[in-house]
Amino acid sequence: MASFKVAFTNDSDEQRVFDAFSEHAGQQRVETKQRVLNIIRKQYPQHHVTVVDAGGCSLLEFAAAGKATASHEADDETFNATRQWKPVGTGIEKKTHPGTLQDDFHFARFSYEWDDNKFLLFHLVYQDPFQPPTRCFYILHARTTNGDDNVDDGHCAETDALVLAAGKWTSLLHEEIWVFDNGYWEKSKELWKAVEGSSWDDVILDPDMKTGLIQDVQGFFDNQALYAQYAVPWKRGIILHGVPGNGKTVSIKALINSLYARPDQVSSLYVKSFETKCNTEQYSIRQIFQQARRCAPCLLIFEDLDSLVDDNIRSYFLNEVDGLESNDGILMIGSTNHLDKLDPAIAKRPSRFDRKYHFRLPGEKERTLYAEYWRQKLLRRNDGLEFPEELCEVIAQLTEGFSFAYLKELFVMALLSLVRGFKGDDFEIVDAAEAESAPEDEAPAAEGGAGAAEKKKTEEEDVCECSKKCDKCGKAVVEGAEAKSKAEKKDRETKTESDAKKKHVVPVVDIPEHLNDNLLLRVVRHQIRTLVAEMDNTEPEKWKSGKKEMSSSEDYAARYRAMMNKRAARG
Repeated sequence: MASFKVAFTNDSDEQRVFDAFSEHAGQQRVETKQRVLNIIRKQYPQHHVTVVDAGGCSLLEFAAAGKATASHEADDETFNATRQWKPVGTGIEKKTHPGTLQDDFHFARFSYEWDDNKFLLFHLVYQDPFQPPTRCFYILHARTTNGDDNVDDGHCAETDALVLAAGKWTSLLHEEIWVFDNGYWEKSKELWKAVEGSSWDDVILDPDMKTGLIQDVQGFFDNQALYAQYAVPWKRGIILHGVPGNGKTVSIKALINSLYARPDQVSSLYVKSFETKCNTEQYSIRQIFQQARRCAPCLLIFEDLDSLVDDNIRSYFLNEVDGLESNDGILMIGSTNHLDKLDPAIAKRPSRFDRKYHFRLPGEKERTLYAEYWRQKLLRRNDGLEFPEELCEVIAQLTEGFSFAYLKELFVMALLSLVRGFKGDDFEIVDAAEAESAPEDEAPAAEGGAGAAEKKKTEEEDVCECSKKCDKCGKAVVEGAEAKSKAEKKDRETKTESDAKKKHVVPVVDIPEHLNDNLLLRVVRHQIRTLVAEMDNTEPEKWKSGKKEMSSSEDYAARYRAMMNKRAARG
């Protein structure tokens, strides 16, 4: 590699390019890409110079995948990079491993070799005023000494072949997912790791709904020819809606994984937010759909759609969805916890979002299937655990009103209790039937107890016969402030009764006698009582804090605005 470097160029050339770039970066900014191109052409007159965008042609990742070789030339430190520490591994390994160091390059030169051709590669990252950061490569290939260059229309054939190969490789996902955030797209291996291994076997839904959703998505990508035969635009939109914790996110994960595993791999694009530092939300929407059209056929995911699309950008969003430009091959999925908050132009207009799948609280059948899912999972890993099949139905009956998220938490908490050595004698199980049969004088003090009830009765009976009575019903009439007080008291009692109806209680279930001493059931019943006590069915608008429920996108946007306000305050 050293001989290649000496034959190709000399250190003074690189130094002059680096000095010129540094001088430019410290002055009033002009159009950087053209300025640097002029600098390199001046310092390397015996080379063809080609500029490519790093986002569409990731040459360093191409080399890291073993498709080419890249050697960083940094003997004299003529480069600009941020040295970063990165963790290694997961779990315990992540805690114990010292980690690794990586360079985030802003200016660097590489010796690059591909298909027996040698190149020089300059990698630059810069940001012009009011523009997002730009990442690009300047590819240099030496002219031949005899003038017999392989050049067509001013372009170098060897460089074009490299760009075609690396560009095609970059357009595909390699255990990655496209993520849009802060105004630009990037590939995320971290999100892929969170999705990897997700399977429809892990998704417990109503069987008909589950089958319909799978066929809807897979059928879209299987039937391009059918759409063309009937002259129907090959695009589709689906909305997943329902209360949180009932399978929307895990269904999206299963969809992403199943589409990645197809022979004709389908890319997934995930939109986090429309927020951007240097541009408008309209710019973000434009970038999102341009990338989707380049990646089509693809799955385009808008999580918390009701929070992403507000009245200010609704028209622009709809124009991209069904405007003049073709969206062939794009299947959009939007998820929301609040279908009623979606604009009717989105939620109730076929050809934009054609189908809606409602993720309801699981019924007893689904809860039984979910318990069976955990039963199979646990028995594969713990032969000594007593988890008979009929216990699944009992657990399903005890967990009426539980979401899948609460059911998952129930099993996790139960397992942790068993791991900690719970033997079944740490507490006494008290169910709803036993609570109802308790003596009246044990009623909670807040409810008033028997004494309060007796006092109320006495007060009602202690009405003077000479007080004014109603002509129609004969009851005492109380006027003025006393009447207002009585009305307010009645409102409070009505509200208390309403709140009591909302309160979640553990159902009374007939448990087979031979299961009464089952250790797992005893732990599960205790954890059910714990979770029920934590459940709060108060509507968000009535929370004591006065704060409204936030989706993940709203939370992100709020934190971003707070950060920008702090910066503005600092000047």
